Amino acid sequence: DSLVLAMEEEEASSSPSLWYYYGFLSFFAALAAFMATLDTFKLVRDHLIYNRKDALRKYIVRIILMVPAYSISAMGGLLYKESNIYFDTVRECYEAFVIYSFLQFLVNFLGGEDMLCDHLERSMKVQRHVFPFCNLTTWEMGREFFEKVRLGTIQYVIIRPVLAWICFVLYQNDMYGAGEFRLDRGYLWVTLITNMSQVWAMYCLALFYMALKDELAPLRPVGKFMVVKAVVFFTWWQSVVLAVLVRYEWIHRNGAFSVEDVVNGTQNFLICLEMLAAAMAHRYTFPVKDFRQLFSDPNSTNSTVKSIFDAVNVTDVFVRDVWEAGSTLKSSYRKDEFGSTSIEKRMADIEMSPLIYRWEGQDRHSPQPRPG
Repeated sequence: DSLVLAMEEEEASSSPSLWYYYGFLSFFAALAAFMATLDTFKLVRDHLIYNRKDALRKYIVRIILMVPAYSISAMGGLLYKESNIYFDTVRECYEAFVIYSFLQFLVNFLGGEDMLCDHLERSMKVQRHVFPFCNLTTWEMGREFFEKVRLGTIQYVIIRPVLAWICFVLYQNDMYGAGEFRLDRGYLWVTLITNMSQVWAMYCLALFYMALKDELAPLRPVGKFMVVKAVVFFTWWQSVVLAVLVRYEWIHRNGAFSVEDVVNGTQNFLICLEMLAAAMAHRYTFPVKDFRQLFSDPNSTNSTVKSIFDAVNVTDVFVRDVWEAGSTLKSSYRKDEFGSTSIEKRMADIEMSPLIYRWEGQDRHSPQPRPG
């Protein structure tokens, strides 16, 4: 058998047709990745120039930069298939970063954590859990609700990179078994843990929206949430489907390309195509015209260089917010954490939180007031 396999590899490596086919697909994927990345950089440039709302701009840039992150890592996996595990690790870490950035984007639109918690405490609404977590105890609206939602999303920020590095270590020691649903291989356990963590993070985001959908209405968050969810969930489940196809031998070795090479190449090729669609969706769901102001904003004086640095500086998530989340687990929730500042004063500040500007013609934008 080994002799036959060696002869097949030698025949495939000497046949140019297979490499021509691989080269053609790589070129097509590179073209799609380049177009998606170029379109995203144009959108980032527009936000840096015209979007003067610093509190929102940083998170918008972080979210839409997932397209270049995915495109470049997928293209790297195609060109350097032996190093695909490194590119996967980077992509998976950024994926978790985007989910938490989306939550922070919504929170900052509503005026920040403290104002939001005050608003939730004052509201008479009770947000109950929905399927499939209907039997969970209802979270008290206010600080408890917000902290539970934040912990639910930030746990994915912690678990996903840790699992990515565990995969890397297991892969180096031939213990990962990509696509193998075996108890003695890491792939099965990593898949299960990732799926549970991912579902909980997305559920917390959905519950947050359900509790504040009226306040978030001017932001039109559903489309934004669906784009982020589609990219994260679809690409991950895509890899699981490919693993199932391998399990039933619908994907097999192709000459010089091992089963792992075929699976990784297919995944990376599809990601490059999907990122082109994601780039177009971002232009629709995060249009700069919704945030653009033609008048000067005295509270926004950051230079473009500083704005870029703020967007790519991830220490606020992986250091500050993770540390705060850990501290929250050790302390009990308190209803009053705002010192002597009155609730009325903070609710007045909420009304001054960032507004979305509705496009009205080519030359002007007018504020769109919050509902209620």
